[in-house]
Amino acid sequence: MGVKSKKPLVSKPCTNCYAPQYIKFNFSYIVYEENFEEKYQLRFLEKMRELSTDTYNVILNRDKKIGLEFLEINELGIRKQVPYSFSKRFESKEYNNKLAIMRLYSNNNPIVARVIGVIIRNVFYIFFIDIGGKLYSHD
Repeated sequence: MGVKSKKPLVSKPCTNCYAPQYIKFNFSYIVYEENFEEKYQLRFLEKMRELSTDTYNVILNRDKKIGLEFLEINELGIRKQVPYSFSKRFESKEYNNKLAIMRLYSNNNPIVARVIGVIIRNVFYIFFIDIGGKLYSHD
């Protein structure tokens, strides 16, 4: 029996090894969007654009009024369930059983408006667009 010859290791230059990660938005699982009028849709687009200009780590370190807020699903007391089709695809441990909340207006002016979902590997899966603050108590 002969000795197998090993292929020489080829060094490849690292491309995008430390590329910054940006947030992405997924609309596949939206199940609630009452009162989502055109004026709020425009603000939603502006907010997504704002969040897309900085890296994910920068967004995580922002104040909740201009970035994201993360709350336990049970702690939030939301009046809706995570969409069943999403639950079949992902386990709650993938998002630490926390909802991500993005405020459309930083000081709730002119209205309380939230985009609610979960984030898995920098992708914001949007479930609810809560215009008027009807899905949970904002105390």
